[in-house]
Amino acid sequence: MKKKIIRIGILDDDSSKVTQIITQLLYGMQEAPKTKIDKYSEFEFKPYEISIDLEIDEMIDFIRENKIDCVLVDYNLSSFANINFTGVQFAKHLESALLDFPVFILTAYEDELYEQEIFNAYQVFDFARYLSQKDERIELNYKIIEQVLKYYKQIENWKEELKKILPAAGRSSEIDDRILYLDTMLEKSINAEKALPDRIKRELQVNRVDELMKKIDKLIQED
Repeated sequence: MKKKIIRIGILDDDSSKVTQIITQLLYGMQEAPKTKIDKYSEFEFKPYEISIDLEIDEMIDFIRENKIDCVLVDYNLSSFANINFTGVQFAKHLESALLDFPVFILTAYEDELYEQEIFNAYQVFDFARYLSQKDERIELNYKIIEQVLKYYKQIENWKEELKKILPAAGRSSEIDDRILYLDTMLEKSINAEKALPDRIKRELQVNRVDELMKKIDKLIQED
């Protein structure tokens, strides 16, 4: 059976650590409990190194252009002279550009991270344990799969709802508001920085729904 590829971006200022992370990703779900192997054996990771030389916006363009599904980023990027942001700051920038995009932090500085940053603990993993402990590697690798599946399922749900309610466009303000909301969520999942705020969309609502229907049809066709 052909494997389903999940493209993983890796951002780290240490090339040797990138190599180590790639190795753990390529192990996939090896040595996992049978239930996890049965559930996740159809997936395979394809790692991509994200150049630390790029600006943040260029990194995000790289993620889009290479259709990367998830990113692993080192918390402490400061050993690279040109970097003036942490892995958490990069993750937040990424999530603001691509709504709910799956991202995980690998760090040897968990205490420092939680003292200085606000971030979801579910998405933070100890770098040394990921490399040395089978259970930690398996846990992160299956969480990557779960988060990627959840991310695309949400986008698919928005698209499916749009398909159902588009024929009713113009029948009520509630339906039109819902169409505008779903359009906004889809825009933000593609490029949040260029999405029009809901307030502006409502100000443009006259004739706006017809325009949105054409655009949404195009989005749906791109699947």
